[in-house]
Amino acid sequence: MPLEAIQAEVEQKAKDFCNEKNKTIKRLKLQTSKPPHILGNFPRAEITFICVDMPKAPTPDAFEDVMYIRLKNLKQLLNDGILTNEEFEKEKAKILNQ
Repeated sequence: MPLEAIQAEVEQKAKDFCNEKNKTIKRLKLQTSKPPHILGNFPRAEITFICVDMPKAPTPDAFEDVMYIRLKNLKQLLNDGILTNEEFEKEKAKILNQ
């Protein structure tokens, strides 16, 4: 079995382990064997990981906060003369249409 396949299998087992605990994986370290893989030096992979709480879904308020910050930063670019009015309006429309 190729080293890449072994590495993928090890990572999937770690993910499955954490999923059983309703958590997600945080990989700390991945060690793999060095080629050439001959004469007893078989391909192998070892992963060191921890299971952490899954990230919470953003609330609508958090989305609005991000939009406000982006608009505020965009306005500052306009005020500093970095953006033209046309560029500002175009970027503002993109933000508001998301």
